[in-house]
Amino acid sequence: MRILAWNCRGAAKPAFMSSFKRLVQLHCPEICFLCETRLSGDGLGRLRRRLGRDWETYAVESQGLSGGLLILWRRGVARIDVFHNCSQQVVMVVSEPEADPWVLCGVYASTDYRVRRILWQEITNLLAQGIPTVAVGDFNCIQSADEKRGGAPFTDRIDRREFRDFVQLNGLVDLGFSGPRFTWCNNQPGGARVWERLDRAFASPDWILRFPTCRVSHLPRIASDHCLLLISTSSVLGHQSPFRFEKIWLSYPQSWDIVRDAWRVPVRGDAMRQVSRKLELTKRRLRRWNREVVGDIFRRLEGVEEEITALQRREDLRGALPEDDMTHLRGLLATHHSLLRQHEIFWRQKSRVQWVNEGDRNTRFFHRTTVIRRQRSMIHSLRDGSGRRVEGEPAVGQVLLDFFRARWTEDEGPGADDHFPRVDAGIADDENTTLIRPVSAEEV
Repeated sequence: MRILAWNCRGAAKPAFMSSFKRLVQLHCPEICFLCETRLSGDGLGRLRRRLGRDWETYAVESQGLSGGLLILWRRGVARIDVFHNCSQQVVMVVSEPEADPWVLCGVYASTDYRVRRILWQEITNLLAQGIPTVAVGDFNCIQSADEKRGGAPFTDRIDRREFRDFVQLNGLVDLGFSGPRFTWCNNQPGGARVWERLDRAFASPDWILRFPTCRVSHLPRIASDHCLLLISTSSVLGHQSPFRFEKIWLSYPQSWDIVRDAWRVPVRGDAMRQVSRKLELTKRRLRRWNREVVGDIFRRLEGVEEEITALQRREDLRGALPEDDMTHLRGLLATHHSLLRQHEIFWRQKSRVQWVNEGDRNTRFFHRTTVIRRQRSMIHSLRDGSGRRVEGEPAVGQVLLDFFRARWTEDEGPGADDHFPRVDAGIADDENTTLIRPVSAEEV
């Protein structure tokens, strides 16, 4: 699903409708959130008629020439239930076919930090319901100095501290962005020009677990002094993960034998080639063993739970189970205990949370940590050699390939030898002794 969020600074101006139709045609959103429409009464009715019958709408009228919210969603895509109990937000419960509902909160925060406190409390109450939630829109506040350029120097005022506290206390995750760094500009000339990142998207960890490949793009400022935000909840692009040694393999004594046997295989060549070949052989054997013996621990756990449920249901209906079934049930419970332990080890390794020595089987915490880290470290866009920003996995991959190819491809032209050490260059005997001596405990 694609969501557009835009502080349009007036939906009655001539440039709005043509720009909005172009954006909808180009990005095909299912939901649009428009704030600061500055529309009410007849003006709002005229806009609804111009949008056509493909859209359902919900509007909050402006107060004079300020404010105004408008929600649009395509008919038949999903069921949208809209709630409005605060002038600074509109809450949408999105129910897609054959999926649990989630909440989209469209935000248009007040410029008065004392009024914004009401918004922070309303969103906090919303998050307390435990439903996956994403909040997107104009928050009218920045968090740090790197979210501002120009104007007066950044100061850590009380409103910015309250904004940070609100985000941290609720465990919200900034979904990041690709595109322009700042989302608002005052459009003043010269030294009076100011840029800030006022528009953004925050999500609860549960929402990120629901949409782990979500993306946020900052589109150019057109017909407004604010960027338009495009949120995509899914991505069809994938990648093949590199080989990683899974710590759960150490739970199986057989894994040690596989590694030991792989390193005993004789390999010809120099020492470096022998190491490389043995590592490759170990990787192949571990992958095959993992596929054939260990299997998918998540599916195995589901299967074991189904068997336990079936046996306990039979016991509930017919009384005591035969001894063979009781032995099988005890074995299943022991296997379930072992698989839970493997789940914990798996997610702890993936999450890279080093400060936890012994967990409480809370694999959901480690799962959340992993997904959040992956979301923050994902590369959505890069600048190529000419300074042009490119997006999408194929284009980003090509930029990386060109970058390293330009730096590591052998140059056979004149002067190429100047990049390499001279043949007669070397190190003294005492330096060599220092380099090859054993590492001491003090150095470690």
